[in-house]
Amino acid sequence: MRGKSGGDLEDLIKKIGNDLDNLTKARAELRQDIEAIRQKMRHHIRGVKTVRFNPFKDSGSNQSFATAFVNDNGDGVVISSLYSRDRVGIYAKPLQSHKSDYELSNEEKMAILESQNHNG
Repeated sequence: MRGKSGGDLEDLIKKIGNDLDNLTKARAELRQDIEAIRQKMRHHIRGVKTVRFNPFKDSGSNQSFATAFVNDNGDGVVISSLYSRDRVGIYAKPLQSHKSDYELSNEEKMAILESQNHNG
């Protein structure tokens, strides 16, 4: 306390108090921002999984695939491609809660199931 007057100490205490108030307000704003970001992220695609397979046992290799794109709620799409020598078919099926109104192949179901493990 040598060299300091009572007024200097009082000013220092006021400054520390103001700094603490500002930090408390900033912390509260950061918490609100983080929660807003978390809410938005729930709607973004976070789980993606591709399953490759051969639908035709007599020809080709694992050129066909099913890829699921889902958010935390299980909403999204599963896109499939069936490859054969003569043609390629591409299919998209919307998802809600990891389910579709369209019939799903075993590979599509596997892609959807594995996309749920995205560490959300």
